[in-house]
Amino acid sequence: MNDMTQSPVRFGPGNSLVGMVTTPAHQAPATTACLMFNMGANHRVGPRRINVKLAHALAARGMSSLRLDLGGVGDSDTFDMAHDLQTRSVHDLQAAMDLVESMLGIRQFVIVGMCSGVEHAMSAAAADARVVALSLFDGFAFPERRARWERTLRRLLAAPAHPSFPGKAKRWLLRHLVNSQSAKPLPGFLTERQPAEIREAWFRASMKRLVERNVAVQLLYSGSLHVCDRDRDQLGALRHEPFAKALQYEFMRNVDHTFCTAQGQQLYMQAVGDWVIACARSAGAEQRRSPNPSPVTAVAERPLRGAYVHQ
Repeated sequence: MNDMTQSPVRFGPGNSLVGMVTTPAHQAPATTACLMFNMGANHRVGPRRINVKLAHALAARGMSSLRLDLGGVGDSDTFDMAHDLQTRSVHDLQAAMDLVESMLGIRQFVIVGMCSGVEHAMSAAAADARVVALSLFDGFAFPERRARWERTLRRLLAAPAHPSFPGKAKRWLLRHLVNSQSAKPLPGFLTERQPAEIREAWFRASMKRLVERNVAVQLLYSGSLHVCDRDRDQLGALRHEPFAKALQYEFMRNVDHTFCTAQGQQLYMQAVGDWVIACARSAGAEQRRSPNPSPVTAVAERPLRGAYVHQ
């Protein structure tokens, strides 16, 4: 028996955004919904259709979701060119929340962000009080010297035997040594690289604000970043910050960055699915205790462009 319904939608300014709403078919949906969107330039379905699979799993457990393409990616058009990419992404995610609220009456959201989408998800959560939780996969990472050297050494020893080595070596040469058009970033889409200290300062300040507002945060890191993790290595010195105590941190050695294996997909969906459902239940209980939900806040500060760096 089909335990979900799916509805394609167009929404946002000029109906420029495209998405898919998934709802439980045989039970009342939870009072919190999940938003999923692009991983870099990928379509809203996610790598190996991981967002689709997660949406179906959540619907089976009573939770609605919306998968959307941000403006200019996948099936969505770019309507607003008056703002930078990061601000447009926040507006797109707020439009997604508006749509779900109008369709289902839901005013609380968990955002699942991956890779470069982590920065978008954090910025949207900072700008909109309807976001109660964030699940962030392979986003900001600040490994310290020991972790960086160990990772580099392991990769140098393993790289020549890996079947992808020739192709990656060629792409590296194109990016760094050859003045090739194919090596240049897509204009207006990929964020600019920023010094590590600027990225770290933005992440620290943003996380501090989110934790103070009681936004639940799950940080997941894949085995593509490293093969081991001794003490929250991907947070580096930030693991000692007071806000870090409130974060759920998990290093997933058997999960790769693009979910190439069935095992990795299952591990990711289990970790995220259980956490999202737990956050929804907690937020629902809090909503019942407080009949007047927090007002939506405006974008008070232009998010930092290029805060994300892919390790």
